Amino acid sequence: MTYRTPDSKKEDFRRYLERSGGIDALTSVLVGLYEEPDRPLESTEYIKKYLQGGGGNEVLGNTNSSSSKSNNPATTSSSSATSSAALAPLQHNYQQQQQENEKFRKDNKELKNQVKELNRTIETLRANLKHSREEAKRARSQQQSSSQQQQQQQQSGQGS
Repeated sequence: MTYRTPDSKKEDFRRYLERSGGIDALTSVLVGLYEEPDRPLESTEYIKKYLQGGGGNEVLGNTNSSSSKSNNPATTSSSSATSSAALAPLQHNYQQQQQENEKFRKDNKELKNQVKELNRTIETLRANLKHSREEAKRARSQQQSSSQQQQQQQQSGQGS
């Protein structure tokens, strides 16, 4: 009896999934779910819907029919046609996402420029406020100094 390690069993299963199109089908469904703008509450429902192909018959089928179908050239071409048909909406969705992404990048750039302009305006206002405060301080100082001089003159005029 030949002993097989768990790793070799996993590798055999992975190769089986690659040959039979399972990995491609699952990847397509998961990419579609990832790119879906309104994701369903239950991801499993989405996956079931797209793996069943809308007609209630599973694309992957049961284990007996899937092994016989994998050797049938007609099924293989039909399977690739189904994959291409499933890929078209995903490609369209991808293009829409790309366009939306580009629009967001443009909007983001414009917003960054507006923020820079607002920061410059804020700095100008801060500088103006600082200058106004300094002038007000000087004016108060001059006013206090001139009022002290007037009081001294009044006191010296009263003293004579």
